Amino acid sequence: MPWAGACEKAAKVSCDLEVVMAAKKFEQGTAYAQYDLDGDGEITDAELAHAKEIRQAEHEMRKLRAQRRMATASLVAMATFTTAMFFVDIERVNALSDISNLFYISGAGIVGAYMGASAIMGKKG
Repeated sequence: MPWAGACEKAAKVSCDLEVVMAAKKFEQGTAYAQYDLDGDGEITDAELAHAKEIRQAEHEMRKLRAQRRMATASLVAMATFTTAMFFVDIERVNALSDISNLFYISGAGIVGAYMGASAIMGKKG
């Protein structure tokens, strides 16, 4: 069988390519000590991968929190501006009408983008 030798070579290559998860030892007090989740003094690839996932999740949470704050600030600013217009003279309201239209459109765009992104993320996750 001419292919029998090829199978043996393929088996040897696959054994040589086997990935071994190695543990890494770090000095006490180093910045990497926080990644030693089980406290054994060694940091494995799994612990580093878990720490990376945690950092990514924290980054995503900070981003979502900032987006929510921007949308909330836009809503509060639009409500405050609308309320303030009731106490301003009509001449000033007419003078601010062009600017107020742009203000409302931009604020509604921010709030709409936040709500749309939240709805899409809710369907994905």
